[in-house]
Amino acid sequence: MSAPTRPSEPQFIPVSTLVRTSVCPVRVYLERHEGITEPPEYTIAKQVGYHLGALAVSDGSAATESEAVSSVGSPQVPDCNPDPHVERIWGEIRLVRPDIDDSMKEYLKGCIAACRGLAWEAPVAADVSCTNRKYGISGRIDWIFSKKPAIGILRAGRAPTYGVWKQDRIRAAAYLLAAEEMEQLNDGGHSLSEVRIAYIPSGIVRTVAPTASDRRSLLAALRKAEAIYRGETPQAPPDAPCDRCPKRESCTRGAGEPQTLFDRFFRRG
Repeated sequence: MSAPTRPSEPQFIPVSTLVRTSVCPVRVYLERHEGITEPPEYTIAKQVGYHLGALAVSDGSAATESEAVSSVGSPQVPDCNPDPHVERIWGEIRLVRPDIDDSMKEYLKGCIAACRGLAWEAPVAADVSCTNRKYGISGRIDWIFSKKPAIGILRAGRAPTYGVWKQDRIRAAAYLLAAEEMEQLNDGGHSLSEVRIAYIPSGIVRTVAPTASDRRSLLAALRKAEAIYRGETPQAPPDAPCDRCPKRESCTRGAGEPQTLFDRFFRRG
């Protein structure tokens, strides 16, 4: 993959921004000056991720995949015997995210039930920053393992029936690219080719090897993100998920570009 032309002072683009750009660059354009709030589901899944080793050897009964998935976010009957893992991790979550709603504790219970008994290799490091200066990409790797696949990514959504989601394939390609300049991950000059993805609410870990198509999608997203950083207005892709986009009211998809403030306030018809 050839490196795109970059400014003399490189501005690192987060992997998360590249993935969002691959879905719809217009939304990224509209949100470029906004702070991105971490979803409560991610906060919970992230904290559960720190305890996967303990859950792997938990004495509690492991839920089946279907039972665990259906339990996430579902109303639960109050438990007379609180799970110590739930109480311990919920206490950590409240410390990390004091404003989290108490109803999200049910989501936590579902994640723990799904991950209980999950075969898990202890990582050698967690939350490791990575930066590729050649491509101007930065990210934070959730786990690094001693055995390949050495890179592990945590996801707060459920796993698909087979494989991994399209955006996660691009995410994996981005992390592999971001980690290219990390000597400890590139043994003898041989670059890594696979990534582990842990879908916490499903209690499933899958391995993905990004294809040439995934890397082309990543490169296209990188060029679009760089254009947005330069102030250029992007075009919405034909398959943009407009029906569930929080910016649909401020995006004139039909006109091929987002509304300006003038359009939004003085050209309402």
